[in-house]
Amino acid sequence: MRIATSTIYSDQTQSIDGLSAQYQSLGQDLSTGKSLNVPSDDPSQVSQDLTLTTTIAQENGDASNASAASNELTFTDSTLSSLTSLLQTARSLAVEGATDIIPNGTQRPLIGKQVAGLLNQALALANQQYGNTYVFAGTGSSTTPPISPQGSPPTSVVFTGNNQARTELINGQQVQVGTTMQAAFNQGSTNGTPSVFTLLATLRDTMDNEPASIQSQQPINVANQTITGAADATQTTLGQIAAPLPMTTVPLKADSTGGYSIEIDGTSPANGAQGSAVFNFTNATTVDGAGGVVAQINLQTATTGVTASWNVASQRLQLTSVANGSPPFLVSDVASPGATNTSNFLEAFQIPNQVSVTSNLSTQIGDIDSVINQVLSARAQIGQQIQNLAGTTAQVQALANDNTNTQSGIQDTNIAQATSQFTLVQTALQAAYATTTRLEGKTLIDYL
Repeated sequence: MRIATSTIYSDQTQSIDGLSAQYQSLGQDLSTGKSLNVPSDDPSQVSQDLTLTTTIAQENGDASNASAASNELTFTDSTLSSLTSLLQTARSLAVEGATDIIPNGTQRPLIGKQVAGLLNQALALANQQYGNTYVFAGTGSSTTPPISPQGSPPTSVVFTGNNQARTELINGQQVQVGTTMQAAFNQGSTNGTPSVFTLLATLRDTMDNEPASIQSQQPINVANQTITGAADATQTTLGQIAAPLPMTTVPLKADSTGGYSIEIDGTSPANGAQGSAVFNFTNATTVDGAGGVVAQINLQTATTGVTASWNVASQRLQLTSVANGSPPFLVSDVASPGATNTSNFLEAFQIPNQVSVTSNLSTQIGDIDSVINQVLSARAQIGQQIQNLAGTTAQVQALANDNTNTQSGIQDTNIAQATSQFTLVQTALQAAYATTTRLEGKTLIDYL
């Protein structure tokens, strides 16, 4: 059977085209280092490769987010470290001012100026930004500083953020990436202790004005209950004076007649007081409100030179001299008319007998300690978050590395095998070219 020359040429051309395509494909595999360059290379492997690509991208994104969150938390902890140092300085100044050897009206106002500077620093720390985000604003607006000082010098603040900590979705879980103004600065505390701003403003004013003052050293009422006046319709009036109050430490006990009586001796020409007054609270129904303990004491301020106030938030009774720089005044339990003993009013309300500037500062030192503990607690929580994020980062990076290795096994070219095949195809292609060249040189005469 004779084979047409055109058929021979067609077969050779097809062989050369196939070898050329194979030669080009192997060359691309060797030059790129990848065996999967187009979907047609291996459709069954391409599907798995695309799935791994998506997974690796997600894992790398989680690792990046965890690292970014850790950096922000580290910045937050650094800010709280500065706040801790600031509060420790304030405590040292309070201790310095609490000594009795400081003359009235001289050195304490100088300490007050230092405390005023600390308050300004605390305000700046509260409005600290990380990038374009206010660190302690919660999930509120990122365009307005969360703390606005009120008054000059500041006497209070307005908080425009919220106490919801920001979170990020990392590795399929919502992870807290910050802390709140309440946790960091004790703003709006639930236990009645003052915020950083309130305690620094109070300490500043105490140093500047040197009032003889004292407040209950701890909240008087039990947790989650409130002693309040009748004027506050939103609260339930608790703890009538005629019955034992639910004290946190020492129950209130009446004298032999069932009465509760104290004497305030504010006799001093310096504060304009004329003498002392005895207060019998047997018929008082509340600590605060009309006819209550506070109201009765304030009715005699002209005599004693002392005013009383009740802090519902902190559940503390406070007695203060009306004159700045005034000497101490005395408070003592006395027997009600006809009683053979006294009640324990002062012990229950945690009020010392002698009230002075130093006793006032001593109570404020206790408040500072409470707030320092609050800040340290916030820092401990942030430290735990940083550790958790470090573990998450390591975990997702390990998964990404494992999946990258798996993907590499699918995508990467087997260099040794591909080189051997490339050489064989190259030899075959050269032979095909040579054969075709010789065939093209043949004529009809060669076949006769």
